[in-house]
Amino acid sequence: MKKCLALTLAAVLAASTLAGCGGGSTTTAETTTAAAASAAESSAETTEAAAAAEREPGSVNLSIMLALGQWTDNFDSVIEDYKKDNPQIGTIEYEFPSSSTYWDLLKGYLSAGTMPDIFGCGFGEQIENWNEYLADLSDLNAAADLTDEQVAMCSLDGKTIQVMPMVMEGWGILYNMKYLNQVGWEKTPETISELEQLCKDLEAAGIQPFIHHYAETSLSLTNHLGSTWITVKDDPLGYFEELKSGKDMNLAEDEDLNAMLDYYDLVLQYGNDDVIATDKWTGRNSFFLEEGAMVDDEGSWEIPNIMDVNPDLADHVVQGLVPISDDASKNKLQTASICAAVYKDSPELEEAKKFLDYLTKSDYTAYWHQDVMGNIPCLSTVPVSENLACLGQDVFALMQDGKTHEVMTPWTPDEVKDSLGEVWSLYVGKQIDRAQFFEQYQAVWTNYAANK
Repeated sequence: MKKCLALTLAAVLAASTLAGCGGGSTTTAETTTAAAASAAESSAETTEAAAAAEREPGSVNLSIMLALGQWTDNFDSVIEDYKKDNPQIGTIEYEFPSSSTYWDLLKGYLSAGTMPDIFGCGFGEQIENWNEYLADLSDLNAAADLTDEQVAMCSLDGKTIQVMPMVMEGWGILYNMKYLNQVGWEKTPETISELEQLCKDLEAAGIQPFIHHYAETSLSLTNHLGSTWITVKDDPLGYFEELKSGKDMNLAEDEDLNAMLDYYDLVLQYGNDDVIATDKWTGRNSFFLEEGAMVDDEGSWEIPNIMDVNPDLADHVVQGLVPISDDASKNKLQTASICAAVYKDSPELEEAKKFLDYLTKSDYTAYWHQDVMGNIPCLSTVPVSENLACLGQDVFALMQDGKTHEVMTPWTPDEVKDSLGEVWSLYVGKQIDRAQFFEQYQAVWTNYAANK
């Protein structure tokens, strides 16, 4: 396993997690002083301990739902650790559905009056849409460790924290370096020209270059890969807000969007057939079994799945970005701050907040999030582990190099996600040409702005 070269998190948070808010600036905000935070935490822990002692053992049951399928087979150890110091906990029921079905499930639970106590909710449109159902998390111990920029993203009024960032994921292309080494490549491509040459070298050696899985069109083509071309811009969020306004963006002349389409035109030549019909599990398992050298739309969350299917792959798998430009300095790895909220009408409101605090900032979860799951803590006060799983190390290295950007998904309205996915899939499936793509993509935003 690779070791991290540097373990300084605070300096890079502003350049990745927070860049999605500011569109290119990289200022580092001041956190509360260590002494004040320590005193507040000590006081809170004393109060919590007293409250917990008053509850009957096993009398508190909680539920949690997050769009993190990779947690399903790994979460029991977290519950077991938490219950050691919290005998009042009886059961913690969990559900970790795919991102492609998460929001529909959550809306169904809201309608049925069966909301989970803790649920996934992020920045942008998500916190705006769910604001009335979110508890105030400002009194969490972890809240004191948020930077000013994080507080702004986690609240609507700039001070009342309603979602809590726990960890960061990153994604783009996973590379099997064993195959790259076989054709003379010691590092992953940094430009699209280099990616093209790698594909040619792999094919010449009889190695399948790519595996693609785009069946979940809204998830893969909108949420994951879909804003890659926007995050290479100087002001990604500013550009995205213009797009959402319905303004004619002259997309046919946009060099970054054309570069994204060039990427698809290239990689589809070197991948599997029926990419629109290939689901994520089929594609992932094919890569895990080393049937191809690369798989796109994949990220740091896959390390537990790799360890389940083919642990040897962990010795030579690398997380890389999607290089759509020949200007290497422009290309960015997509990252996402994984946030959670507490349902304000939860019958176990305080207990739910306490468990979320534990998930965000505790010794065991610092180990579990990083060494087991391969993700990076969102709090600069949580040290980055020397044993951070390999894909997380790759993401962290790119963060330090200023090569990451928060994905636009949290700022994408639910009303357009499926429509955007459909337009992308028509192009990727070669059912429309580039001119038709530009027209239909613009129409999605124009119609959204006209009807909101």
